[in-house]
Amino acid sequence: MTWAGAAAIALLALGASAPAGREFEISRGSIVLSDGVKLAATYFLPKLEPGERVPVLLELLPYRKEDSFYLRDYPLHSFWARHGFASVKVDVRGTGSSEGVVPEREYSEQELDDAVEIIRQLAAKPWSNGNVGMWGISWGGFNAIQVALRQPPALKAILAADAADNVYRDGLEFLDGAFHVDSYHLQIHHENGLPRAPDYPLDEAYFRDRFEQKPWFFTHLNHQQDGPFWRKSALQWAPDRLKVPAYLIGGLLDGYRDAVPRMLEYSGAPVRAEIGPWSHAWPNNGSPGPNYEWGTEAVAFWNRWLSAGPAPPAAPPEKSFAVFVRDGHEPDAQLETTPGHWRYEDWPIRRTQWRAFHAGPDGALGSAAPRSGIDRLRYVPGFGIAAGLWWGEPTGDMRADDAGSLVYDSPRLDESIEIVGFPRVRLRASVDATLAHFIARLEDVHPDGRVSLVAAALLNGAQREDPLRPAPLVPGQPTDLAFDLHFTTWTFRPGHRIRLAVSNAQFPMIWPTPHKMTMSLHLGEGTSVSLPVIPPGPRAAPSFGAPQPRLRRRDARYGECESWPSGTQELVRDQIRGEVRYEWKASCAWEIDAEAGVPKRSFESTERNLYRVNENDPADASFRGDETHRIQMPGRLVELRSTLEVRSDATTFHVVFTRRILENDRLVRERQWAEDVPRNLQ
Repeated sequence: MTWAGAAAIALLALGASAPAGREFEISRGSIVLSDGVKLAATYFLPKLEPGERVPVLLELLPYRKEDSFYLRDYPLHSFWARHGFASVKVDVRGTGSSEGVVPEREYSEQELDDAVEIIRQLAAKPWSNGNVGMWGISWGGFNAIQVALRQPPALKAILAADAADNVYRDGLEFLDGAFHVDSYHLQIHHENGLPRAPDYPLDEAYFRDRFEQKPWFFTHLNHQQDGPFWRKSALQWAPDRLKVPAYLIGGLLDGYRDAVPRMLEYSGAPVRAEIGPWSHAWPNNGSPGPNYEWGTEAVAFWNRWLSAGPAPPAAPPEKSFAVFVRDGHEPDAQLETTPGHWRYEDWPIRRTQWRAFHAGPDGALGSAAPRSGIDRLRYVPGFGIAAGLWWGEPTGDMRADDAGSLVYDSPRLDESIEIVGFPRVRLRASVDATLAHFIARLEDVHPDGRVSLVAAALLNGAQREDPLRPAPLVPGQPTDLAFDLHFTTWTFRPGHRIRLAVSNAQFPMIWPTPHKMTMSLHLGEGTSVSLPVIPPGPRAAPSFGAPQPRLRRRDARYGECESWPSGTQELVRDQIRGEVRYEWKASCAWEIDAEAGVPKRSFESTERNLYRVNENDPADASFRGDETHRIQMPGRLVELRSTLEVRSDATTFHVVFTRRILENDRLVRERQWAEDVPRNLQ
């Protein structure tokens, strides 16, 4: 729907401090789909010469471009417009300012079908040269990859940052195949319940299409194991369907980083890939640094593949991999700059020399085959917080987690060991239960005893042989387990020790398995970690430029804001009750000035998540998340409150989701969904 006050912003009006580039204009409009549904679109268009046609870049998200992402979108899309691209931001059907019903799930068939139609329409615009690129970070990277599999004719290239090709193992519902719940699950289902911007009508269409729509959380929880539900649009299982060039960006501290080298290896199309030191963010401002200007790199990529001239030759496929190799550094959860260096590598790295370290008695880790033995570990479900809320973000000293693990240390190193790739772990273990998670961490033990996390991963024991055919463990039966840790780079320094830590708990990142148990870890040949060691030698390095300033909106501003993973965190171990509780809280405020036909709006969002587990009865675990969204306009206050409650016993997940919408502090409607979902080897 087009709403009053279509904005036009000329770059020259921003003054001499504005970055150089083409002038551009912003307009809001709609894309009418074949079924009549209107999707809200914002167009960032460079001012064109008569007859000029330009490539089009599409970002398609459910993240509310007219309020929640209003400040975020402008620096990104204006960058493309200043460099001569038509950049278009569209709200997914049923979200933000778009019409229609909230989709049935993330990356739904409806969303991907809509994207194909959007691309076709954008390619036919009078200012388009007919070539479209799709891009984004996180969700926008996921759907760019999945839309590329459908091969719409006008889609000529994609850019995907911090996204994955495996929606099950690398997604946020089942990390490494194990049940996971965090602030995102509350936030996305909460925002899906907000009314359309900028008028926020509480009308029949709102209640029918949004407020009363069942949250996706229930759908995901009813698909607890890998299979067709997850694999239908997963590139990892159909690599030959990626036919267009791809620019892939990842972070060594991002939970989706594994997809970058995987896609680089198996794609038959040209791929440019970069993995830097940051977490879930863009390279120009991601933390920890160092940072570089990815935008200019992307402009060169887009210009090559979206130009109106003859297409560049497609064969042989081009492969480019720039990777940041971390120096060993101290543990620091607030790390701002990572020591290390950039360089180009082939992938896979042909000169890799695999070096195995075996776990032996007395906590030893050595390259020689040790004598046999058995170490035992009692399952304590409340350990694991030092590793964070997913396999990402800087971590502090890992000794708190190591206290609940079996640990094996190498002798002090007398030379540096540099690794790049996926360390491999083999465990020979048994448990006296039918289900267990097996967590392995590769760590760097500093001379003073502090411990840095290098890489880690989890294996759901039920998926040990085939994730498509999970099966319970046989209590007491030794089982050979083999899995890769997540992609990493690191340099172990002389005087340091290499540590392998093994445990069965990763709270609160992973939902606890329900049974008391003890793990028996068989030492010797059956338990080891193999490192992808890279011998020293000269390699070319990329010449990335420094981050460039971005344009900022003058009609909107943030107040005080905390966002994941920052915020207030508290861990409490209640020895009397035998409980471990972890709480995370954050809030954010922002405002958008009035424009023609739209009054000034102020926003405040608060969120609180509480995890709990009973260490005497690990089946007794729970999560409660509460989020509130307040939208203040002259004479009107709209407030949405959402609560997600998950608790478990030995056989069942009990889930309750509650929505409440208020206007001027008066409850307008409340809706609650409750479902008991059987645990399926989770």
